[in-house]
Amino acid sequence: MNSSSSENVSSTKAARHEKSEQPAPAYKDCLSCRIVGTGALAGTGLYALNMSRARAPGSVMGKRVMAGVGVGFLIGSALRWTT
Repeated sequence: MNSSSSENVSSTKAARHEKSEQPAPAYKDCLSCRIVGTGALAGTGLYALNMSRARAPGSVMGKRVMAGVGVGFLIGSALRWTT
């Protein structure tokens, strides 16, 4: 091989190496996916909060757990919408 072809091969390898070092683009959901995901998490959170109300059947500790779960799902819903 002559020197120009070996330089061309090494420059191609260098270009591939530089290309592989670039970070992959961040995944971005479509708008409808974000709307459906946010709605599902919010609906589940509101349902759990509804089950923790004072007149709902169950123990006091169970209602507190359901309230915590409901708040957690609502926080997840907000995070789902923003990220």
